[in-house]
Amino acid sequence: MTKLTELIHKILTEHTDPLTKSPELILFGYCSNATASEHLSRYLLASKFAYGVVLDIASGTCYGSSILKRAHDVNVVISVDIVVDVLTFGKMVYNAEGVCADATYLPFRLQAFDCIISLETMEHIRDQRAFLDNINDSLKKGGRLILSTPNKLYASPFLPKPLNPFHVKEFYLGPLLDFLGQYGFRGDYVYGGRRVGRLELLRRILGSILKFFLSKFFLKTYLLDGFYHSIQNLLSIYRWRHSEAQCLIDPNPSLFIHEEVKSHSNIILYQYFLVCAHL
Repeated sequence: MTKLTELIHKILTEHTDPLTKSPELILFGYCSNATASEHLSRYLLASKFAYGVVLDIASGTCYGSSILKRAHDVNVVISVDIVVDVLTFGKMVYNAEGVCADATYLPFRLQAFDCIISLETMEHIRDQRAFLDNINDSLKKGGRLILSTPNKLYASPFLPKPLNPFHVKEFYLGPLLDFLGQYGFRGDYVYGGRRVGRLELLRRILGSILKFFLSKFFLKTYLLDGFYHSIQNLLSIYRWRHSEAQCLIDPNPSLFIHEEVKSHSNIILYQYFLVCAHL
C-alpha cells in the first residue's frame, strides 16, 4: 500500500495541469465525478465495438483497458503509454499488460492487432501522420480503429492553432474523416459526445476570437481561462452548498450519452467525436 501511495503522489506531482490544478491523467479519486463519468462513458462505448486482440494507445492509468478486457468479444488487451509510472499503476490496480512506448513508434510486429483504441490522444501528437502510419502497420487488414478527439468547432473554432496548450492540432469532422481516409480508414460510425446548445457554441466562438486578439497584444490567454475557471469553481461550490445532497456521488457514465451523427457536415453540436472505422 505504501508503494502504491508513493506512486500516486509521484503521478500527481509530475502530471498536474497548473491552470486547473487537476491531473492531466485520469486518476479516479483525484478528478471530478463529471470528468470520471465522461471518460468512462467513452471507453464503455468503445468496448461495444472492440474485439479480438486489442491495443489501447495512450492508456494512461489503464482504467479503460480494464473496461475493454470485460467486453464479450475481446481476447487480449495490451496497454501502451509513454509514461512508465501510469503503466506501473495500471499493473498494480487493474492487472493491466502494459508496454511503455511512443504512439508514433509502436514496437509491435506488422498486423498484430484486430482492434486499436485511441481515445483523446491524436490531438496531443505532433507527428499525426507517423501516428496513423503506425496504427496502419499494427492493425490487421479489415481491422477496426476506434478513435476519439475534440471537435475543433467547439474547442478552438476558426483559429489557426488550438487554444488548449496541450493540443497540437484539432479537427473539424470532415477534415478528420478525410485525414483518416488518406491512410485507408473508412468510417463505419461517428458518434458525438457531450452535446452543446447553439448559445453555448456561440459563446465558445466569441471566447475563442477574444483569446485570439488577446494573444495578438501579447497577453497571456491562460489568464482569461484562469478567471473563467475561478468563476466556474465558485459557482460549483455555491451549487454544492445549496444542494439537497452535500456529498460526492459515484461516477455515472450513463450521464454522458453518445449519439450517432451524420458525417457530411462540420456543423456538429458536440464537444468531441468518436469514430469507428475499418482498414
